Amino acid sequence: MKKFLLLLSLLMLLSLDSFSQSKFNAGAYFNLGFPIGSFSDVAKTGTGGSLFGEYVVSSPVSITLAVSYQNFPGDFNKFAVGGKTYDVSVNSIPILAGIRYYFDEMFFGILETGAHFYRVSADVSDIYNKEKLSTEFEAKFGAGAGAGLRYQLAEQSAFELSGLFNYVTDDLNSIVLRAGVIIYLDKL
Repeated sequence: MKKFLLLLSLLMLLSLDSFSQSKFNAGAYFNLGFPIGSFSDVAKTGTGGSLFGEYVVSSPVSITLAVSYQNFPGDFNKFAVGGKTYDVSVNSIPILAGIRYYFDEMFFGILETGAHFYRVSADVSDIYNKEKLSTEFEAKFGAGAGAGLRYQLAEQSAFELSGLFNYVTDDLNSIVLRAGVIIYLDKL
């Protein structure tokens, strides 16, 4: 964590001279999450979405903030106990701050860190009713690294495709693929 903060500070200091070029971008992604390690023993491929904000510090460096929702279905079939059936899933809400470095206009690297809020939910049903049981959201530290491509659609927008490895405490790691549209707010 200290190395990440040092790297973030260094990149910000190197780019302080170009604040006049700063701009804001916003976007939305569709996410696919692939659990890995022991997390893949309890969860299947998840889907979700993200809202994304970006502050361009200089031409190669930007600071990001992303808020997501991801639902991972349980990696086992519905099961029945005492005349009731249970369908279990894991819900995740990551709130991540990050830094991007653009190697050129299309290709970039990503480092992110923040909190992942996890909850286990179960849909319980019998022949008479349905109810939903769930745990409280629990915060876990997470960090991620990855890369992406940005393709210009118009003067005001771009299509973006990225992939990240997310490390989350308690071995809740995953690989996330994101596809979405970015709007250049200063060009509207």
